[in-house]
Amino acid sequence: MEALTHRKVKDGSAYENLFPSANLKDETVKKGASVADTVRFIPKVVRETLPQTEGIAKMLHGKTQSETCKNIWDFVYSHIKYNRDEEGKEQIRSPARTWHDRNRGVDCDCYTVFISSILTNLKIPHSLRIAKYRKDYFQHIYPIVHKPNGKYITIDCVVDYFNYEEPYTEIKDT
Repeated sequence: MEALTHRKVKDGSAYENLFPSANLKDETVKKGASVADTVRFIPKVVRETLPQTEGIAKMLHGKTQSETCKNIWDFVYSHIKYNRDEEGKEQIRSPARTWHDRNRGVDCDCYTVFISSILTNLKIPHSLRIAKYRKDYFQHIYPIVHKPNGKYITIDCVVDYFNYEEPYTEIKDT
């Protein structure tokens, strides 16, 4: 799944001090990695880079869980451009690297690391959802926050609306 609109992101210079300098070296973790490899790798990246979103997490914390999720979606959607990874490459960026690359754009798994890191810093339990859309393989990933009533909040910054899910043919949550 890809973003349908090209959006101009806001200037984020006021938030620069909240993110450490990014490691700009591209490292190959696994050649020929599968979607399952990516889904397993994302929580590891979140754990290892958690301090990178401590400052922004505090700023985005709202009065309620729903308000906090909306604040996170608004911030990421407005400040980090979407751009598909280069064909044949799957990049998983740290939050600092995502922030550094925000004007060039990142894809759904980088959004997911960034958002999951903020949610983890705020101690908000969440799952990572992978989805299929009319194809025979999983194509997309995004965080969801489970609510006590059995419903959930979708934080997918590829789509143009908060708490919206593109209709899927299959999903898996981890």
